[in-house]
Amino acid sequence: MASKDKVASAHKIYFRRYLALFILLLITSTLVVSCLRTDNTTPKITYAMPITVAAIPSYVALEKGFWKEEGLDVQAQMFSSGRQALDALLAKNAEVMSVSETPLMHAILQGNQIYIVTTVTQHQEVKLIARRDKGIQSAKDLKAKRIATLPGTNSDYFMYEFLRKNNISIEDVDITNMNPPDMVTALVQGNIDAYFAWEPHIYYAQKQLSQNAIIFPPGDLYHGRHCVAMNQEFVRANPDVVEKLIRGFRRAETFVNEKPDESMAIVSKITASNTRSGRTLGSHRCEV
Repeated sequence: MASKDKVASAHKIYFRRYLALFILLLITSTLVVSCLRTDNTTPKITYAMPITVAAIPSYVALEKGFWKEEGLDVQAQMFSSGRQALDALLAKNAEVMSVSETPLMHAILQGNQIYIVTTVTQHQEVKLIARRDKGIQSAKDLKAKRIATLPGTNSDYFMYEFLRKNNISIEDVDITNMNPPDMVTALVQGNIDAYFAWEPHIYYAQKQLSQNAIIFPPGDLYHGRHCVAMNQEFVRANPDVVEKLIRGFRRAETFVNEKPDESMAIVSKITASNTRSGRTLGSHRCEV
């Protein structure tokens, strides 16, 4: 019996030593992994960033260095529309992008494996801008006019809602597809009569047309959300990057809400417009 007790005691001692060694190895490996992850290197990602006032939290986080302070190196690649930024994400030319909900809805329905990791603003930025000298004073005057839109965008969705509400058939207008910068040039030169877009692309044309421009806001027809999206594979492999990204957005949210004037100045700087386009911040609510 005593012999069995000695064997049992020896097994306990061996097990405790083995357990201690295992814990030591676990701690050591954890420290090694931690060193490998940090090693004074900062994760670097590309943000496909659209030109839109709704992206104001992105602009602020970038300009104020919030992501850098969170340990994330974010390189912005600018696009004239969120739909084009989404194309960059789907092609894996960017790790993160942001856009209003309509292009994302289309992408997800088409089977693309993307996550919406957060929303950052609620807005009513889509509008219709038209030339008064083309005889456009009200919605009904759009019949037989040439109108530009960018398919698959939130403003494109607004166009269909706007026409429907005003009892204008799609066959009653001449629709042409354009990117926002081309819309501005075409409207100013008189090659189109109107276009549906968002700020600051509305402002760009309004600035040049002055009193000859007439603008139709969305009213109750459209309330949008600016969403941040990433590929599912990247999110699963890099949860720490996602966490740092969102922390930067939350700091930007606080900044925008506490310092709207400075935030508008940042929008103006990045979008190459003056603070007048930033006045549309009143139709934007920053909330991460």
